[in-house]
Amino acid sequence: MRMIEALFGWRMITAEGETAKRLTDFILQAGIPAELISEGGVTVVRVGRAAAKKIRAYLSENGLSADFGRLSGAPSLLLSLLHRPGIVAGLIAAVFLLIVARGRVWQVTVSGDGTLDEDEVRSIIEEAGLYPGVKVRDVSPNEVATKCLGREDLFSGVTVSLSGVVAEVTWIGRKEGEPTRTDDAGEGVNLIAASDGVIVSVQPTAGTAVVSPGQTVHKGDLLISGVTRGGAVRAAGSVTAKVRAEFCATVKAVEPKRTVTERRPVSVSFKLFGKELFSFGEGGDSSTEREITLPGGVKFPFSFRVGYAHTVAEEMVERSEAEAARLAHRRLNWIIREALAEGELLKSEVSGGFADGGYIATAKTEYLINIAKPLAFSARTEYNK
Repeated sequence: MRMIEALFGWRMITAEGETAKRLTDFILQAGIPAELISEGGVTVVRVGRAAAKKIRAYLSENGLSADFGRLSGAPSLLLSLLHRPGIVAGLIAAVFLLIVARGRVWQVTVSGDGTLDEDEVRSIIEEAGLYPGVKVRDVSPNEVATKCLGREDLFSGVTVSLSGVVAEVTWIGRKEGEPTRTDDAGEGVNLIAASDGVIVSVQPTAGTAVVSPGQTVHKGDLLISGVTRGGAVRAAGSVTAKVRAEFCATVKAVEPKRTVTERRPVSVSFKLFGKELFSFGEGGDSSTEREITLPGGVKFPFSFRVGYAHTVAEEMVERSEAEAARLAHRRLNWIIREALAEGELLKSEVSGGFADGGYIATAKTEYLINIAKPLAFSARTEYNK
């Protein structure tokens, strides 16, 4: 009750004599929520703003009068503030600034590896269209990064991100030495995409980045170029991307199990300094190679290899549905772990079911991984494109 009164306002009504008695009866009969204090023939009533209007109307209809006091609570505070010109002017200015500032970039932070002057970097960024006060809808982080990368004499990589009214620019200065002249360059190296994905970060250490975060690339697209104005270099660095892939593992309900029951030697060969001198026999399903070690741990440059033939027994193994499902999911986890040994799994939607006499476990994944792989090129061929 007190919270509602504070929000909409309340009044303290003071009445005496017959008016006080009639007022008390009306409040009780009408069921009006109020606080009453009677002392020495004087009654003080605290009621909400809406209830005070009802009481005023009742007293007026019956020719009675009482002191209604000032309106208290949030409405009275607002009215008092509006009577102060300075506060009104401040509110108007704040609303105006909010309207003007909305949808604009007001802070541009720049950070890099310290190889370039920050003022020079800021001037290049402003020329690319990113500066305090620019409208957010007029800024494309990818376009700004691409324009900056056009200064390949200065930058190896530029990343631009936009969040609300703040833009962040991270840059990497060119670090490689003097590039090889085109006429003298035999081979250069580009970094290309090993798979489809969405770029998350670009960190070139040599060469020029030609992609930016947020950009979608396909397998084989150029990521970091080894072609420069002076010739060709060996591009290096990492390009992390979000990649989606589907992995499957199948376990049959009935599968053959092969067991080696006998292993016999069928061939032997001798080597000196890694070159075969002579051999006896042929073939073999497996082999072992041994080196000869002299006393003191010195290895003699002589070795021999023995080939073995196997006798294999085969039997059919039947699995229950629960066991087949368990083995399929275990195999699927192993496949994902091996495939993402150098990546970070972001999410995985796993499903499975029985089909074609076995259980198939499937995982639709999204993960972070470096998709940059090297591709050598002829400098002369690249420049003549």
